[in-house]
Amino acid sequence: MLNNKHVVLIRLSSIGDVLHCTPVARALKKAYPDCHLTWVVGEGPADVLVANPYIDELYVWPRERWERSFRAGNFREARRLWRHLAEDLGCRPFDVALDVHGLFLSGLVARATGAPRRIGLGGAREFNWLFMTEQAPKSADDVHVIQQYLSILRPLGIRAADYNMTLGLTGEAVAFADRFLATHGVGPDEVLVAINPVTTWPAKNWPPAGFAAVAAALAADCRILLTGGPRDKEITAYIAKQSGAACIDAAGGTTLLELAALLARCRVVLTGDTGPLHMAVALGVPTVSIFGPTDPRKYGPLPPGHIILQGEAGCAPCHKKACRHQDVRCLRSVTPEAAIAAVRQQLAAYSKLQPLSSEKY
Repeated sequence: MLNNKHVVLIRLSSIGDVLHCTPVARALKKAYPDCHLTWVVGEGPADVLVANPYIDELYVWPRERWERSFRAGNFREARRLWRHLAEDLGCRPFDVALDVHGLFLSGLVARATGAPRRIGLGGAREFNWLFMTEQAPKSADDVHVIQQYLSILRPLGIRAADYNMTLGLTGEAVAFADRFLATHGVGPDEVLVAINPVTTWPAKNWPPAGFAAVAAALAADCRILLTGGPRDKEITAYIAKQSGAACIDAAGGTTLLELAALLARCRVVLTGDTGPLHMAVALGVPTVSIFGPTDPRKYGPLPPGHIILQGEAGCAPCHKKACRHQDVRCLRSVTPEAAIAAVRQQLAAYSKLQPLSSEKY
């Protein structure tokens, strides 16, 4: 039905959600290998798609710049950015648009493609349905966000059950990781554990002291790699100092794809519910993730081999960006001892060697 047809998939942000959408691209191309798939994405998470083998064309639109211009009242610039998108997409021969973002803006993008058939997610927000010609049926079995995203293929006769995400690495990114680790004296067979302590929501951030305790406990058995963005440097510096370990601090020193290449070299990644968690899962790297205000049944790793530490509190999961109690009690219920034990469990399973030393902490 869709062979030799042009399909456009719209998922503009964020890193985790873009990766959660990659099973849609794979399922579509496996069902209709001769269709031409274009993915419209924002600049921020675009790197995680550049080496995706199931995408024929990656169309990167500066959604973030458009939003900043619009919010600042610079309507001339916002209009210019939008006109460029509309003119560029509108002249292409799209047959089907799949809006996996489900917002008013993504609905506008879908309409701008000119595709005669526009399919949206069931239950989408912000009047997204106004721009769709049809909506995918919702199912009570679609608990995880990946399952929800895959539901958009049902109107096309595709029912997919492969939930693995795709994250390809470029040769340049791999070469960067090799140089970076060699510079810090990390050999190819050395045990490397990544700690990514900061998320995009304050309410999802496990206290930095907990990460410092983990780094201190593991430092005798492995090298600790601290990762994050430029704004996370203060926290990673605190963790390194507090732990007393010779941590390698890569925060703010990599592109998104270079970060992915570093994570791919790790035995375990310890983090919260954030983009690097889903990057590690997509790369097949074992993870230990700490969940509080968000529901791991919906956003946690789906493949086996990952450990989720879920905070306990009567108000969790609240799905709020800021804790209304101002104490992130759900996350504080996860102890450093629990995180240390989980990382050690992953290390032992990964290496298929005797578990690392299990002294008490």
